[in-house]
Amino acid sequence: MVTDKTPAHKRIARAEKGREEWKMKAIERREEAEKLKLDLELNETRLSFYEQQNKELKDKLTAAESQIANQQKTLESLKKNSGK
Repeated sequence: MVTDKTPAHKRIARAEKGREEWKMKAIERREEAEKLKLDLELNETRLSFYEQQNKELKDKLTAAESQIANQQKTLESLKKNSGK
């Protein structure tokens, strides 16, 4: 679009405007990258917390299942003894 007929001051103004826009976009990209990095760190922290919570709940479930199995054995044992 630039031709030899375009005055120099307009070409310079366009170039300066383009440079400013490029700098602003670079700043916006950097800020967005920083925001995404913080979001990632937050999500990794949450994931770590949920993994820990999941492990604890699995351990509790295993303990509860074991306790239920023991109680069922005891109940069956009592039924056999009372049936004799």
